[in-house]
Amino acid sequence: MLRFWIVLLLALPFIDLYVLIQATSVLGFWQVIALVLITGLVGAELIRREGIHVLKKLQRSVTGGEVSRNMLEGGIIIFSGLMLLTPGFISDILGFTLILRPLRERIVVKLTEGSKNSFHIEVRQF
Repeated sequence: MLRFWIVLLLALPFIDLYVLIQATSVLGFWQVIALVLITGLVGAELIRREGIHVLKKLQRSVTGGEVSRNMLEGGIIIFSGLMLLTPGFISDILGFTLILRPLRERIVVKLTEGSKNSFHIEVRQF
């Protein structure tokens, strides 16, 4: 599964470039440039707002589990910010999807549940 994500992340710039070229032939050069700039600006504002929200949650968190979940959520926000600031429609869709709070929180829950199960150590009595 990890290989799939690595290949997808490596292929994403080429897919984005292809989509940008196709969009340019349909919409026109300046319209595509305007769309890329607008999504970048809107994405930057969303990242700022959600980053402040997660930072406040991190400051309020008490237990270690809450801290690690909030740190993981912050990492997802950073990744989605990188996707939103990268020119391209596919990366923008990915970035906007990951910045949505309900989806992001679900991803964090799934990742933390998976880590609990994968790091289980069996203790045997002799």
